[in-house]
Amino acid sequence: MKINWIALIEVAAVTLGVAVLAVCLVAFAAKLLDDGHHLQQQGKSPGLRIVVGYALFGIVGLIVLFGIYLIIPYFPKPWAK
Repeated sequence: MKINWIALIEVAAVTLGVAVLAVCLVAFAAKLLDDGHHLQQQGKSPGLRIVVGYALFGIVGLIVLFGIYLIIPYFPKPWAK
């Protein structure tokens, strides 16, 4: 058995990159929601902060669902023939 080290490093790098991206998106979404709610409490308009915050949470949810789709072998992968 021979291990393809380049492929292993590629998978590790993509995994780390997507994990960092997801954490940054969640942190930014939480910051936007917090700022928006504080502005609402002060009687000011939050602008698009709350909408964008929830949209970012939705994007992170889609990233997580796609990762689950890739992990579970039951789902067919048309590119893996």
